[in-house]
Amino acid sequence: MQAAAFFEYPEFLVAGLLGLVVLLGLSQDNESHWPGWLAQPAKSCLQLAPSSYVLWITSSLVQANWRSNLSFGDFASFKIYLPLISLLLLFLVPLYAVLPIAVVVFWLPDLVVLVSKQRRQMQIRANLPQALDLMVLCVDAGLGLDSTLQKVSAEGSGLSTALNEELNILGREIFLGLDRDVAYQELYNRTGVDELKTIGSALAQATKLGLSVARILRAQSEFIRKKQSQRAEEKALKMPIYMAFPLWFFIMPSLMLLVLGPSLIKFYHHLHGAG
Repeated sequence: MQAAAFFEYPEFLVAGLLGLVVLLGLSQDNESHWPGWLAQPAKSCLQLAPSSYVLWITSSLVQANWRSNLSFGDFASFKIYLPLISLLLLFLVPLYAVLPIAVVVFWLPDLVVLVSKQRRQMQIRANLPQALDLMVLCVDAGLGLDSTLQKVSAEGSGLSTALNEELNILGREIFLGLDRDVAYQELYNRTGVDELKTIGSALAQATKLGLSVARILRAQSEFIRKKQSQRAEEKALKMPIYMAFPLWFFIMPSLMLLVLGPSLIKFYHHLHGAG
């Protein structure tokens, strides 16, 4: 009797399985990682995907600041196991309703990674001009480029956490003896921000040719500010196009209903009374 009553409410079974999977994935050693025995099959399944997609996922996780050795396994686990768990909804709803949910859940981790990466890149781009201005002040004051990176990447510099972390890693790599060209390339690979690639190339050329670092940094700061201004103007020019759809399909019908509705009602009553 109790078993029959239990199977009459399968949503409790689904909720219990979801809670079990979450606990298994998040409670190991008080760290937010899936256990290895559960993540390894998911990683094996995900590695069967096209190599270009796997490469994109790997680089996106790094650029989203999910750089732990277990991050790929966590992503694969969410991507593989959540759609399988969503199939348990077949006990509650028909197949045609479950399949769209499974497809959405399957691509949900990709969307989360993409949004996290773009948000971090926006934070870095927004703080780049300020960071370059601080670097110009430090260089003009007589500091070297390595000391300037350490000074600017300090927590009290007023920059975003993302840019502070990247500049701190860059300064540490250069301090440990990594070639500057390689360090600048790694900075771009970690962030995916084109402006940082341009700045790295300019600094590398300035170091090789003996040019003024302050002048290069000042020119890059002005270039980035101009580029941000152009990007803002481009978004402003696109706003009328983006507003056309809600204007014509939501606002205009409501406006026409408010304006013509009373007249149409009176016209209908007039015809009905005349008939």
